[in-house]
Parts: sequence; C-alpha cells; structure tokens
Amino acid sequence: MGELTYDQLNDRVARGKLGGCFFLKSEDPFLRDEAIALLAEAHLDGGSADFDLDQVSGDDVDAPGLGALLHTPPLLSKYRVVVIRGAQALSASARAVVEKAVRQSVPGMVLIVAAEVPRGSKAKFYDVLRRHCTTVSLHSPRPSELPGWLAKRVRTLYGVELEMEAAQLLAAGIGPRLGVLAQELEKLATFVGPRARIGLEAVRAAVGALPQVDRWSWIDRVAERRIVEALAELPALLDSGESAVGLIGSLSEALIRVGLAREGESVLVAVLKRDGSYRNLSWKVRTYLRQARRWGEEEIADALEELLRADRLIKSGGLSERAALEEALLRIGCRTGHGGGRAGSGVGGRREKRVGSTKAP
Repeated sequence: MGELTYDQLNDRVARGKLGGCFFLKSEDPFLRDEAIALLAEAHLDGGSADFDLDQVSGDDVDAPGLGALLHTPPLLSKYRVVVIRGAQALSASARAVVEKAVRQSVPGMVLIVAAEVPRGSKAKFYDVLRRHCTTVSLHSPRPSELPGWLAKRVRTLYGVELEMEAAQLLAAGIGPRLGVLAQELEKLATFVGPRARIGLEAVRAAVGALPQVDRWSWIDRVAERRIVEALAELPALLDSGESAVGLIGSLSEALIRVGLAREGESVLVAVLKRDGSYRNLSWKVRTYLRQARRWGEEEIADALEELLRADRLIKSGGLSERAALEEALLRIGCRTGHGGGRAGSGVGGRREKRVGSTKAP
C-alpha cells in the first residue's frame, strides 16, 4: 500500500472508508495524536470510547495483555479501537502479536500502531506493518514550510485567513512546537472572529513576547539582495535565539529554490512536489520567481560557496557564529555587486555554473 498524508487520511475517513489497521509514522506527538483522534472519532459512536477504546504504550504492555485487547469484541460501537503508541518499544513477543493481528484483519477491530521508525531500520516488524496496514506518514513541516502550514491550518479549521507576515512572526515567536502553535491559532481565530483576517496587529495583541525580526523575512532580504538590511537585522535575529548554522541551512535551501526558479516555474514546482514541500510552499512560488530575476546562476553558486565556507568556519571554531555569518554576507554582497548586479551577469569572466538543476534539500 502507498503511504498517505494526513490530508489524504482525512479524505479517506470522510468518504467512509473505515476499518482495518493503520500504521502512523511520526516523530511529532502532536501530529500523531491528531491522527489518532481523527481515526478514533470516525470509528466510535458517541460516548462509546469509554467502552470500545483502549490505548497502550509500547514500553508498558506485554504480549499476553496485548493479545487480550486484540481479541475483545466491541461492546457499544461497530468497531473496537486499540491504539499502540511508541510501538518501536514493543518487545519481540508483543511485536509478533501485532504482526499476527494485522495479517488476520479481525472483523470489528481497528488497530492503530504509531511508531517513530529508527532511521535506516530494516526490522521485519515495520515491513509487515507497511504491507498490511494503511500507512500514514506524518511529516513535521520544515522550517521554511512552517508559515504555510499555519496559514493552511487556520483556513481549513476555522475559515480564517492568516497573512503570511503574521504567520512568519507567529512561527518565529513560538518556534516549531506544533501543539503550542495550534493552540495559538485557535486563540487568534477566536480573537478576530469568523471569516476575518489575522494580521500582524492581531498576532502582536494576542501572543506574548515576539522577536523583532523573523528568520523568513530575513532570508527574503538576502534572497532579494538587500544585504545591508540583512546585516543590520542579523544581531537581533541571533539574539532572539536563532542559530547561525540553522540560518545558513535555511538560506542555502532558499537560494537553491531561487536557482530552480531561474529554470522556470514548472521546474521549481516539480521539485517542491517531489520532496513533499509544495503543499506548504505553494504560496511562496511567486516569491522565488521574483527573486530569481535578481540573480545569475554563477552568483547563486558563489553565494552558496560562501555559506558553506561560513558553516565550516563555525563548526571548526575558526570564527564565532555572528562573525562568520556577517563575513559571509559581506562576501556575498561583494561577489554579487552589493545587490546591484544585473541578474545573469558573470563574475570574473568565469563560466556560469548550473545551480538551477540542483535538487532542493
């Protein structure tokens, strides 16, 4: 079976395709619990959760106990739902019980197995789950996707539009804590009311301490070749808790996408769809296309080289985070004509490098 996203799982449930076993792959507890709640509510009637829902953790259930749960028929609902969180911690004998259950597909039994699959794991257990269960990959949004994730969520759940500058500020203030961000979105949606827009003023009024500068606006400064402004904002950005290494990674990712945009919108969109980020970055495509007009291919390659050099200097202890990133920005400004260079112009007579065809990380 192919792997589903959360949205695809939601569509499946809405179409009434119920029953069977589900394998949830997620490292984020919020995304995991949201998917579990969706499935449990779809399969249980009214207050039957008190009788037909059992939830256990992989590190505190043994094989006999798990077997008993999986052979208990439903009492009040059509289905009995058994949830196993942290299935990666199940003992070998308990895994064998789960494998037998998913192969048999007991009528009236819904089994939800949630696990953090270790990177590179070749354990038979996960292979059996993938082959016999509906597998759902619950990927946490990358830093560059976080504002888009917020805007899409508040629009879907509450019918409210979140302006992207406000989304960036909210993400910068809260960080990648999805559960906390979800709570703040609910609070903001209530604050502005239905069919309204959430702007910067609403975020500042409803949310606590917020940074002066957010990483997404700062990255756009560099991508728009506004190097002087980016240098001026860097101290406040680092003081807010951002790391230079993290900024270098996100800025490199953005410049690679700008390079892809130079090859055309279809090329950029194809790569974003292939790496799974388009659902949260579709709004950003026009920005990348606009920024691409400011850069030549060799200029992007030069900038990426400078960022790689800064990353190595920081990790080797050669320079402090702030000094290394400031130097990289100054060198990018010099090598690209301080942001005033004509897109497509070469530097030093060298042949342009093909950056646009590089896959975004």
